[in-house]
Amino acid sequence: MFIGRDLELATLSRLYASQRFEFAVIYGRRRVGKTALISRFIEGKKAIYFMGVESNARQNLENLSKSIMEVSGVTAALSFASFQDALEHVFQLSQNERIVLAIDEYPYVARASRSLASTLQLLIDRYKDTSRLMLILCGSSMSYMEDHVLAYKAPLYGRRTAQIKLLPFDFREAYQCLDGFSDEDKALVYGMAGGTPQYLLQMDGRLSVEENIKNTFLNPASALFEEPVNLLKQEVREPAIYNALITAI
Repeated sequence: MFIGRDLELATLSRLYASQRFEFAVIYGRRRVGKTALISRFIEGKKAIYFMGVESNARQNLENLSKSIMEVSGVTAALSFASFQDALEHVFQLSQNERIVLAIDEYPYVARASRSLASTLQLLIDRYKDTSRLMLILCGSSMSYMEDHVLAYKAPLYGRRTAQIKLLPFDFREAYQCLDGFSDEDKALVYGMAGGTPQYLLQMDGRLSVEENIKNTFLNPASALFEEPVNLLKQEVREPAIYNALITAI
């Protein structure tokens, strides 16, 4: 079930309709629905979707190559020799037709291949006037996306044509995720879990709010139990310091 995101989908659809090179940056905290938004947008379109993994450059290049070959109709099992070769192939394909290239979890790939941002900069500058590519870079590490993609000193600064900071649901959107709860309990759950879609989907409308709290936030076996620590590890270098501050508070 896909809920909301009408404004974001409209923005992406407007870019797609331009039929010229477009470069959108999508970023936001983990579990807020970025991948779901991209998946919804590329439905029915010729699109290359690639999710970066927290591994080395070779593994990411092999995965990207496979994604490109599946869409371009190439049956060879070999990988491209470099990220530049792989991405240039996509830029060249897009000179003849509209193609979407979505790189999800971009920070994983960029950390593994330090020259990736400069490679994209080079190819964008080379092909932007002749390409019909719609490039989407998406990331969950807010600090990385802001510092290394959007910032003035970043290689890709000035190349993007749109950016979407995806925020948690407001109450109206969250309300639609909470089937089985009374209106009062929906407000309580929203106040407790906020508007993060993946948190809301963990809530069970057959149970009371108290039982949901016990089964999620207070249950060591629940995916949400370690969520605060995981979010800190993603955004800061020394999470122990922040853990100590939170504990003290």
